[in-house]
Amino acid sequence: MANTKKRICLALIFVFLLIPFVYAQQVVQVAQEETPVKKGFLATSFGFLKNPIFWYICIAFAILIAFVIGLFFFIRWVVKFLKSRNDIFWRLKSERIKLSKIQKRYPSKSWFKVYKNTPIRLVKNNNGHLFISSPIAYHRGDYTSHEGNTIICMNLKDNNKWFIFPITDLLVIPNREKAEITKRNEKGKIEKIIIGNLPKATDIVQFNENEILIYAENLSNIGSFYVPVLKAKDGKIIDLSLPVYQSLKEVVIGDYLYEQTDEFTKITKKSMDLNPNLRYAIKSQDASSSAVEVPQSK
Repeated sequence: MANTKKRICLALIFVFLLIPFVYAQQVVQVAQEETPVKKGFLATSFGFLKNPIFWYICIAFAILIAFVIGLFFFIRWVVKFLKSRNDIFWRLKSERIKLSKIQKRYPSKSWFKVYKNTPIRLVKNNNGHLFISSPIAYHRGDYTSHEGNTIICMNLKDNNKWFIFPITDLLVIPNREKAEITKRNEKGKIEKIIIGNLPKATDIVQFNENEILIYAENLSNIGSFYVPVLKAKDGKIIDLSLPVYQSLKEVVIGDYLYEQTDEFTKITKKSMDLNPNLRYAIKSQDASSSAVEVPQSK
């Protein structure tokens, strides 16, 4: 009986000792379940940055953009190359634009916001009174060509490609007192017409420190170039398109003849190198001509 009481007492003591431990474990477990992990704004809004699929898409898109840009510039280069081979006036214009930008007298560096460059204004004659117009173009470069013309590279105001990119044009001002033009008359025969008393370039254009003044009524387009339209004292319009065309035609013919002569020389040299009989004949002739004649004794 005594042993039974002891066992009951020990069991009660064990139970009382175990109850606080079990209660503590339940409290800790409940506390852990009731405190969820809070996610920040970056983790919820920019969590896709950790996804590798997103970066694969970005790399593929960048490669596609680079390919499209490279294809655009390649097609542009091909178009320019074909134009330079087929249109000699277009090639002349592109070469003179390049030379004008190299030899510019003003710091005309802006190619997009062209209004930051030196303005070009017209000085018009209205019944003997001169007045200066607002800027009609902006300077990009200028120089004097070998035929004597004054070349001005410019961006006309509001003349853009695709409504965004400014177009670069050339203004050609002749610098000769007279020009000789060949044309057909009414009978179909070719005759020469001499146009005299032409104004010099120094009388038409004036380069100032902050602006360029052109003493003309307006600018006129002739093909790939622009020319100033002048007015005489009696009110008649002086047409400079024919003198400009004549001077440019002389340049084109001279360049064409030079290219043809150069190509003919290269082809002739190549044909001589490929013909062994011709090379042997040339060497034999050179050897015989370089031989020294020795006088014989009588």
